[in-house]
Amino acid sequence: MNIAYFPGCSVHAMAREYDRTTRLVCERLGVRLKEVKDWNCCGATAAHSLDHELGVNLGARNLAIVGRMGFDRLTTPCAGCFNRLKSVGFELKDNPAAKERVRRLTGTEVDRLPETVHLLQLLVEDVGLESIARQVVNPLKGLKLAAYYGCLITRPRKLAAFDDPEQPMSMDRILHSLGAQTVAWSHKGECCGGGFAASETGIVLDLGGQVLEAARQAGAEAIVVACPMCQSNLDTRQGDMEGGRKPGYSLPVIYITQLMGLAYGFAARQLGLKRLMVSPLPLLQGKGLL
Repeated sequence: MNIAYFPGCSVHAMAREYDRTTRLVCERLGVRLKEVKDWNCCGATAAHSLDHELGVNLGARNLAIVGRMGFDRLTTPCAGCFNRLKSVGFELKDNPAAKERVRRLTGTEVDRLPETVHLLQLLVEDVGLESIARQVVNPLKGLKLAAYYGCLITRPRKLAAFDDPEQPMSMDRILHSLGAQTVAWSHKGECCGGGFAASETGIVLDLGGQVLEAARQAGAEAIVVACPMCQSNLDTRQGDMEGGRKPGYSLPVIYITQLMGLAYGFAARQLGLKRLMVSPLPLLQGKGLL
């Protein structure tokens, strides 16, 4: 299977381990990712909130490149990129006036509008859980995990058109196919506040703290994510989010592809596990998985 691949700014920079493990896992599963040529920032999150027209044009240029590459679909592992590219495609579809504005302002012709799917959707709907399970050589037995989707992968329902917006299960099912156990918890689709990381730190600490506390109360040993902003927010600010609670959280926040790679037998150094602020190594070693 060939599909266009949009990594996005975060995945090419602070979340390089997410990019690397996405490529490793997809290659193992027979998915050939073709990186979008000369891609640009999708506009998440500041551009589209400050200048709607700019946000549309940034995304439209990427979609036009994918069309010229000959692809009808593209995937991205970033929830923010998924939401923005999906939104732009939704706005331009059957809208000649919007396409004309893009052409006039950027010189970009948007003749073909490829479908944007998040990596989770690609894995569940195109690859399939049986194929994912078939590659497991190191089952993640004994791990009790909280699958955290955040607020952008499944919402709004009409736009995302994937999974349940309130109680999503796609990541849970992938983790089950790897041999892990997932907890039922209240905050799997709640916002962690990552979009306010610079402007409203108090809101971030409150919302993120609620996510961490809910995961702990559910008995999770780690949180699994499919969004670089969620990972960075919950991982790097975890000490501040504890708010004096005793004991502290010490909950590793791990990318879904890192755990898939672990189950597929890749070494810890290939998976970038040491790049995470709250180290998952003691947990994984204690379970005999490293």
